[in-house]
Amino acid sequence: MLLVLAACGGGGGGDDDAGGAGLGGFATATVVVGDVPFAAWLADSDAQRRQGFMGATEEQLAPLADGTPRGMLFSYASDSRLSFFMRGTSVPLDLAYATSDGRIAEVHRLEPFDETSVVAGVPVRYAFEARQGTFARFGIGIGDRIVLPAR
Repeated sequence: MLLVLAACGGGGGGDDDAGGAGLGGFATATVVVGDVPFAAWLADSDAQRRQGFMGATEEQLAPLADGTPRGMLFSYASDSRLSFFMRGTSVPLDLAYATSDGRIAEVHRLEPFDETSVVAGVPVRYAFEARQGTFARFGIGIGDRIVLPAR
């Protein structure tokens, strides 16, 4: 099992492309953060990491019918001081930066369309985004471990 970062959404229905970001080309997986399973889109390529949730709608990021939260996991080949911003993103997000062992090092709140860069304070390997308030609702924070099934 590969230790990775937390929560991302995704997965379920065939409406991922309806009225928002074209998320249908992203692979999906269940990612566990702390004790919480997330339906997550996996942003592994440069193009997917650039796109992220740009253009995504509230509906696309809403929990699945069974209540499973959604999110997106961004993974990188090596550790670096990652930087994220909200260009073209209308849905407020929670952002977790995680180290190569899957431990969350930082959590940030991102506001719609804010192009201010949020730079990781330490080198990290992963970033995880979910609809704002999701981390607080489930008590997810610094030190929690993110686990992604081996692919």
